Amino acid sequence: MKKIFIQQFMKNNENLFILHDRFSFWEFFKILRRSNYEHEEALNFIFVNCSLSALVFQECIDNERYKKI
Repeated sequence: MKKIFIQQFMKNNENLFILHDRFSFWEFFKILRRSNYEHEEALNFIFVNCSLSALVFQECIDNERYKKI
């Protein structure tokens, strides 16, 4: 699974995956879901391993759209 992430998503200087727009967030989230992560597990993985923007928080996480996928 990590190999897929490394190929598709860039990391910042803190070694976190960069998810600064809603499209990269959804693609990353869908990869986790296809890898058998539950909704909350996928979100927790993203919180720990990703650099997120305010846009992602406001449009995807805060309004809980991630629970519908």
